[in-house]
Amino acid sequence: MNERWYPLEEGKRMKSTSRWHGLQSRQWLVLLLLVLMLWGPATVADMGKDQRLALLVAAPWEGETAMHNDLVAIYNALRQRGFAPEEFLVLEGSLTRSVLLAFLHDAQRRIGTWQRGEVWFSFSGHGTLRGTTAAEAQPGLLLTNPLRPSDEEHVWWEEIFTALRVPAAVQLTVLPDS
Repeated sequence: MNERWYPLEEGKRMKSTSRWHGLQSRQWLVLLLLVLMLWGPATVADMGKDQRLALLVAAPWEGETAMHNDLVAIYNALRQRGFAPEEFLVLEGSLTRSVLLAFLHDAQRRIGTWQRGEVWFSFSGHGTLRGTTAAEAQPGLLLTNPLRPSDEEHVWWEEIFTALRVPAAVQLTVLPDS
């Protein structure tokens, strides 16, 4: 510490020390804790705010534009409801089963530890069913326009929910347009 001497009266000098030096150790500890709290990054959990994530998927077939328009409309509506740009994960284009499931697994890694929050999942594309009766019918997404779809060209809703594994305390809203 630099020390400076200032004349007090003629013939006498006063030693000046930093004002911080005069703090007692307990005050230093409190001050250090306060600085660390203010300096550290604030997280959503620290602010008591629920976490949110919007998953927007558009799977148009060649030449279709309606799915993109749906995606833009949902994005704008959620932005007006307070969703921030960093709260969106968007997947659009010619999709395959493996690409869509990888996207959902990435989202699951992001939300898997949430204690509370909200997940929006919007899909705009084409749907399909498997099964021969209403009792055994299983709904799914048809990602391409083949005459005979292969396993890589569709994903069943059951698989989507399994891949997402949304925690129990997190609200899931699904908006399927298929």
